[in-house]
Amino acid sequence: MKKIILLIIFFSVHVSANELPELGSSFDSFLSQADEKKVKFQILKQVYQSNSYVNDPEITDYFNNLGNSLIKNGLNENLSINFFLVNDSSINAFAMLGNIIGIHTGLVFASRSESELASVISHEIAHVSQKHLLRLFDSQARNTYKTYLAVAIAILVARSSPQLASGAMVAGAASQVQNVLDYTRANEREADRIGLQILNKSGYDPRGFIDFFNSMQKFNEFSSGAAPAFLRTHPITVERISDIQDRIKDYEYVQKKNPIEFYFIKAKIKGLIGDSNLLSEKFLDEIQAKNYVNEAAAYYGLIYSLIRQNKIHEALRHFEYLKSLNIQSPMLIHLNAQLLILENKYEEAFEIYSFGLTKNPYYRAFVLGYAQLLIQRNSIDEAIDFIRQYLNIFDNDSNLYFLLSKAFQLKKEPQLEHESLSYAFYYQYNMDDAIIQMDMAVKVNSDNFHNQSRVEYRLKELMREQELMNL
Repeated sequence: MKKIILLIIFFSVHVSANELPELGSSFDSFLSQADEKKVKFQILKQVYQSNSYVNDPEITDYFNNLGNSLIKNGLNENLSINFFLVNDSSINAFAMLGNIIGIHTGLVFASRSESELASVISHEIAHVSQKHLLRLFDSQARNTYKTYLAVAIAILVARSSPQLASGAMVAGAASQVQNVLDYTRANEREADRIGLQILNKSGYDPRGFIDFFNSMQKFNEFSSGAAPAFLRTHPITVERISDIQDRIKDYEYVQKKNPIEFYFIKAKIKGLIGDSNLLSEKFLDEIQAKNYVNEAAAYYGLIYSLIRQNKIHEALRHFEYLKSLNIQSPMLIHLNAQLLILENKYEEAFEIYSFGLTKNPYYRAFVLGYAQLLIQRNSIDEAIDFIRQYLNIFDNDSNLYFLLSKAFQLKKEPQLEHESLSYAFYYQYNMDDAIIQMDMAVKVNSDNFHNQSRVEYRLKELMREQELMNL
């Protein structure tokens, strides 16, 4: 635990080193995998408990699929990263210990192409793959930790957005937020170089890298306020842009067309997080004036904003026009099913999800929607079998475990209900409730020896893990 405290303390102060230790330096042994897991658990616990976390499976999967595609195609290593979206209007993204990358909604809205968005994510992937946070600690920890004994782990999260860490920071820590984890010039040059390689190998336009930087600089020139968060935490110098431009010359031009999902995701985020009344008016104004980047996306965002206002008939009318555009996307299939459910047309929605699963069997929004409707139509055994089948694929999906718990509740199997709830909380990084639910499962005292032994063993496992985490 002492190493974790020192780590937390270090990341609460301003880092100013310009030279980095080599990969594989002494800090690789100083921070064990178990230690890093503790930090990751605490960070993601803060994230899941925050109102700023955008918890939508379709949106989450878009960013995880984009990020994992960049890793798979752009890196010659097996790297697992958690990507998540934060409802924050500032234009920023951030990498943290535990292989975590957060993306601000402001960054998504500022990206004019998927190549631009991918360029920033590639840059953050490079920070993770090169262990920049660990290497910075190795170069600074011995000289900085002694005078910062009161700083809590929430400061790590506060680097990206103070809202994520509200309520979890010690008194006086807030004044240090702006100084946390500012990357050095050496970090940025290395992340630029590797990020550009990732972008190119993944089939994106390498010029998306410089296009985004130029957009940020223009934003800064015409803005009377503070610089965008991305500029503050990733300072863009003339030399840095010149270096990137020189590197881009080595890459061929790539004509990368934006997938319709890029526009749909931007529209869905707008439709879900803003003032629904103002947004529907804005979408309608754009449609009437034909002042949109993508017509289908304007209608798509309008429909979600209308759903939030419970204006279902109006949403359905606009969806009919959207369908007439003959666009093929799983996001439209999911929206179609959702609208049918809101009309209480459950069987039609069930058929839509069934069709969707034949086309995209691993599209998580279809999986969750289909499972919910199986439970709704009281096909409990079928629902349990279906959910368990997909838990072999999405083994850490808390939503599936919540649905499984609901199914067991309806089947009147309380031990399995509480066991499933425990896993749901565990995969939301909520160890306390995970233990409470598993303890309730044990106390059911089932006649099924196999089930009873399993939950008893799992409870001991959770308690050992909690002790190791010192949570």
